[in-house]
Amino acid sequence: MKKIILVAIVAISAMHTKAQTNILSNNKPLGHLNPAIQNYDTDKGVVSISGVMSPLVKEEVPLAYLAIGEYKVNENFRMGLHSSRTENRLRSVSSTMLYGSYRLELDKGNYLSLGMDIGRYAYAIKSAEFNKVLRPNKFTFGTDSSSVGEAVGLDFGLGFAYAYNGFFGGLDISKMNTPSAYPFPASEYTSPRDSMIQLKDTMINYSKGDFRPELGINLMYTWSASKNVSITHSLHAANINAAGVSYIGLQNFAEFNKRHSLGLGIFNNGVTGFIASAGFGFTENIKLEVTSFIVDDFNFNEQSRAYESNGYKPSIEANIRFEF
Repeated sequence: MKKIILVAIVAISAMHTKAQTNILSNNKPLGHLNPAIQNYDTDKGVVSISGVMSPLVKEEVPLAYLAIGEYKVNENFRMGLHSSRTENRLRSVSSTMLYGSYRLELDKGNYLSLGMDIGRYAYAIKSAEFNKVLRPNKFTFGTDSSSVGEAVGLDFGLGFAYAYNGFFGGLDISKMNTPSAYPFPASEYTSPRDSMIQLKDTMINYSKGDFRPELGINLMYTWSASKNVSITHSLHAANINAAGVSYIGLQNFAEFNKRHSLGLGIFNNGVTGFIASAGFGFTENIKLEVTSFIVDDFNFNEQSRAYESNGYKPSIEANIRFEF
């Protein structure tokens, strides 16, 4: 039973790794979530750069980043580019995507946006954590028995969005071309008649499989609390597939004088965490925001052979955004 529990916790950790860029604050350009989400209120375009660090967790987490730029070709057509990189104990993911979106007015104030993105991704599974937790199984990748299984390929996706009177609903489909990827390791068991289920002492070499198309849902609503205060509620779900939903997050923002903001939220990407943000606008077009993502820091203890909590620890995102 203990081994099965360990496998379940590793699976939860795997879900956690699927959504790293999705826990970035939603108070920024969101073309990286759905290419159909346009920035309507810019004169010409927007540039946003984010960095995420986790200095207080027990095991070092490399710096993650997201850079995105979008240009307003005309009132209805946008072009953009975003690049991101995230890494933790289970996997490393980086991508660079070119995207575009076109807005159609269905009726006065009713808009349908269609978006497309295409680009390069690099997706690597790191076997060290699986070999540590699921031993005596030993996992390797590829014909060269490398300890890291990296797949590099092309990612193609489509986005759809509807906007009306402060409401926004979006649907994103990524990995439509089913690019290659290495799967997360799965343990092998033996069940002797006279003992409990045990992990087999097995050398397992993984070959490449395929991503299946993944679905994302985006819902947002903005309303005016007063002349100088607007409130935005956002709900995003990511990587919805046959295995479940790897991320769902709710954030609420109050924006003051179109410059400053405060936000609170909650998310779940295998474990539940909390979000707090504060933004300062030097002008209406130049804004700095700091966001804290607070989640329980679980680490594997070699002596007890179990995951143990090291307490709730924050990851910090700093974002600078320039609209022009």
